[in-house]
Amino acid sequence: MQSSQNDADAVSPAQAEPIDDLPTSDRPSAAMPAQSQPTHEQPADTAPADPNHVVTLADVARATGFSQMTVSNALRDRPKVSEANRRKIKEIAQRMGYQANAAATMLRNRRSGIIQIVIDDFEVPFHASLAKYLAQEATARGYQVAVRQSERSGSAEMRVLKTERGLIYDGVILDAPNITEAQVLAHAHGRPAFVIGDCADFSAVDSMDTACAPGAAAAAEHLWERGCREFYVLGAPEHWPADAATTNATNTTNHMDFGPRRFAAIVDALARHGACIDDDHRIPCDWTLEGGHDAATRLATRLRATHTINAADGMATADDSNSIRHSNTGSESAAVWATDVPVGVLCLTDTVALGALRAFAEHGVRVPDDVRVIGFDGLAIDAYAVPSLSTVAMDVPAMAATVVARLVAAIETQPASAPPAGAMHETIPYRLVARESSR
Repeated sequence: MQSSQNDADAVSPAQAEPIDDLPTSDRPSAAMPAQSQPTHEQPADTAPADPNHVVTLADVARATGFSQMTVSNALRDRPKVSEANRRKIKEIAQRMGYQANAAATMLRNRRSGIIQIVIDDFEVPFHASLAKYLAQEATARGYQVAVRQSERSGSAEMRVLKTERGLIYDGVILDAPNITEAQVLAHAHGRPAFVIGDCADFSAVDSMDTACAPGAAAAAEHLWERGCREFYVLGAPEHWPADAATTNATNTTNHMDFGPRRFAAIVDALARHGACIDDDHRIPCDWTLEGGHDAATRLATRLRATHTINAADGMATADDSNSIRHSNTGSESAAVWATDVPVGVLCLTDTVALGALRAFAEHGVRVPDDVRVIGFDGLAIDAYAVPSLSTVAMDVPAMAATVVARLVAAIETQPASAPPAGAMHETIPYRLVARESSR
């Protein structure tokens, strides 16, 4: 019995032919005794005549010389087909570019093979990189992805989840969620979910966090070891961490954002050395190239006013000759750095740091002689900046591999109706990469 093209993949085991493993030309027919059957024909050419033709199950059946039932069973690893024929059919199907009917597969397995990924902000390179590696890992495991952007907004995340609740996703990954665990579970509709961010208080949803506190503390320690004794933080939060924690207590979220946690860790690490970060040393800005450039421009103006002397005043000596530089803005006055101790500039993201490097170059502030700069994220472009950028590098590929592996395991082993197990929380590995900007 041959199935139609639309329902061939949905054949039940009860419909299987008892001689399913025989090529169609080898089956006895009423018109010809079995002993007089002709020998098995060579399979048809597997190359489609029309490159735009969508290869169907019937095409594979004609090419292999087997029935559609046998081909369907072989491609679905049913035990009714011998290993040799199964391997032959799969090889030919792959060579022809056959793909199973997605709708039939979804109905049969009650899965779509699609993972929803909600990313914080595509314009932030770290999150764009994360989306890339998550998609690669999902594809390698046989899943497709639907990627959306939340723009750091809890209402946007809710809107995405509500709008797409009718779409069939096997699981969801939320990057830096701004909604509560209860809201995640309510809108996941029984599907497995995984969150990326500070969600250790979640009891039913797995999470992975970036090493905000230890990584930021390591950056501060690095600049201290490199001789810095005065520090500025670019990309710092508008409010101090204590204020941010109070805000979160009354907000819809249960976690502190990346920025306040990194900033708090820097403040604590430097305080252990007696170094103070006050409002004058905290420079809020957007986590963008423009934000870092603007913040560093303000800082450069301040440093030139407080840390340099005018060479025309006669205070410079011959030993200061290497420290005299002219501003690229066209100023005719030369300035001499008044101290041999470099200023430490901690940027809460690499994007901010890259913008800052440009601003310092424009305003005659030398890196790493006058200021030493370090970022946070570990972007590939850091190694190509001038000077190359020191950073706290997150292992994003490892993070993506772990997140997708955990989610896929939950999809493939946990029934949709099963109660959620205890949540697992991990922190992504990091390493401090020292380059020219802090040497």
